[in-house]
Amino acid sequence: MTSAIDPTVQTFLGFLEQEAASDPQRLRPFGAHIVQRAADLVEDVEIDLHAPLEKD
Repeated sequence: MTSAIDPTVQTFLGFLEQEAASDPQRLRPFGAHIVQRAADLVEDVEIDLHAPLEKD
């Protein structure tokens, strides 16, 4: 299986890499409130990691 990275995603990741390298003091960990909010958002979401991905 070959995985291709979307050019837009690749460009964005390159931007993030440059920002992290040029100004590392701007990097901050997520606060506990953001982690909890993310957990709340996906709390009732069930996924099958073995199911094939949909085309869209």
